[in-house]
Amino acid sequence: MNKNFVRKRMLSLAFGLLFIAALPAYSQNESDLASFLNGGKEDASKLIGAYISPLINATSYGMTSGWYHTAKAHKTLGFDLGVTVSAAFTPSSDDTFTPSALGLKVLTLTSPTGPNATAPTIFGAKTPTTYTGVYDPDGTGPIPGKAVTVNGPEGLDFRNKIGFSAVPVPMIQLGIGIVKSTDLKIRFVPEQKQGSSTFSMIGFGVMHDIKQHIPGIKKLPFDLSMLVAYNSVSGSTSLINTNPSDAIPDNTDGKLNYKLNSWVVQALISKKVSVLTFYAGLGYGTVNSTVNVLGTYTIDPNPLFPKLVDPFSTEYSNKSAKLTAGLRLKLGPVYFNGDYTLQKYNALTVGFGFAVR
Repeated sequence: MNKNFVRKRMLSLAFGLLFIAALPAYSQNESDLASFLNGGKEDASKLIGAYISPLINATSYGMTSGWYHTAKAHKTLGFDLGVTVSAAFTPSSDDTFTPSALGLKVLTLTSPTGPNATAPTIFGAKTPTTYTGVYDPDGTGPIPGKAVTVNGPEGLDFRNKIGFSAVPVPMIQLGIGIVKSTDLKIRFVPEQKQGSSTFSMIGFGVMHDIKQHIPGIKKLPFDLSMLVAYNSVSGSTSLINTNPSDAIPDNTDGKLNYKLNSWVVQALISKKVSVLTFYAGLGYGTVNSTVNVLGTYTIDPNPLFPKLVDPFSTEYSNKSAKLTAGLRLKLGPVYFNGDYTLQKYNALTVGFGFAVR
């Protein structure tokens, strides 16, 4: 299987999800993810899904962070413009998966051996894996006498290289004061192109001061608000491969599509002391993600073997309570902030920007 095809195109899923921020790290991965297609549509879908799921999950939880750095709303037409990076940490249990638990129809993990042998995910160790089986190009049943050997992808080995495993998710956000102590928050990135990949982002949030509606606490020296926010990231990568000198799979219409939609609801509280603002949030976040590999792929040039059509499609759903605590330093219009969120995948967020009124 063509390493160049996989390295430059299939892993563009990771590139797009990280908004180009982690391109150097991911582009160094020599794994042959598309080799799973040799096991047929059903097995390839299960193995690819298991391999990339920690990336999708961590990116999902990173997306729900960084919406605020105070519970105090702007005055009308006041604003803040800032940049944040949220790093969602993956647990060590996400470094591997067990192929025998996936219900594979064709492929069997033969190296490492054992009924409970594990394979690395995208964040796992650089452990070589080998799968064997009988060729099943379209998932309708194995073809006798057509053996297949698949060298599975290795992991990026972040935990060994840097001591932990995390996915950085950068954001640019604008907050504008509208009416009655309410902020409108906007995240927007128009369609960007990087080689054969495109991605875009749009998000909206509303933060409203609820202390003004609660008798007895209006004059207490802290700020109390509610935040509701939505964020959507989508992208596409061309998988077209028509060079006759390239190894298979060949196709003329292949592409990878992904979309992540997130919602966050949190109660926020903050207290300003001189140039410092202490803030916290408690609430819930949810992300629904879809990843599809579309197109018609030729796995074997023999015309007797069917082609793979739309070989991969999967959905992920992540939900978690969120407890955030952080600190902002504001010097004139310039601020710096940092916070930590306890959730299923804990996240560290740092940011800076400008705030007026």
